[in-house]
Amino acid sequence: MGRVVLRRNFWLKIGVGILLLVGVPWLFLKTVQNTIAEPYFIGAATVTEWTLHVQETRQPVPALITLVPSSSLVPQLFQQVFHRTMESLMTPSQPGMPVVLQEEYLTGLQDVFLPNEILTIARTVGLEQAQFDPVCMAVKREPSGGRTRQLFFVVFETPTFNEFRQELAKLYKERGGVLPFDPAALELVLPVASSDANFAGWWPLEVDRVVDCRAPIT
Repeated sequence: MGRVVLRRNFWLKIGVGILLLVGVPWLFLKTVQNTIAEPYFIGAATVTEWTLHVQETRQPVPALITLVPSSSLVPQLFQQVFHRTMESLMTPSQPGMPVVLQEEYLTGLQDVFLPNEILTIARTVGLEQAQFDPVCMAVKREPSGGRTRQLFFVVFETPTFNEFRQELAKLYKERGGVLPFDPAALELVLPVASSDANFAGWWPLEVDRVVDCRAPIT
């Protein structure tokens, strides 16, 4: 009888150990996921101040033309991401939303445009004055060297961005551009935080709103 009780206690301890080993990490991950899914908050004024900037070609940044937000927007969002994840994350050294990629310029657009000409087209369309509506806080994850890289970013949308890209494609073709340029190939996203400093390494960034969007923004 004593041996039966001892065996039962042994297997009970094993079962409890396995439950703790599997259950605690699962509960932790579930809690983190639920916390990340809670709404993010930004001040209305912070999404009305955007300035177009031209980056030097062949610099280690993804964009040729960038929409730079107010100085408080990315820090405001970064703090919310950090408080939810409590992970060591980095913020972009040059915050901004790419509207034309370096790769797009170097593989076609440079044949007919100078960077400042593209900047003029963006300003003429009214990209700096457009109303940018935040869609969601999104997260990309991918394996890298035995670890998982992460990128937190906000998806924005505005009809003016689509108009600018369509106008750029039209003028490119009219001026004799022959290499492919897809105006719909780029989503309007603002990088907020990453697990490493290589923000440029995420581009070209393919956004799946169903999979990547994790939380609403109010």
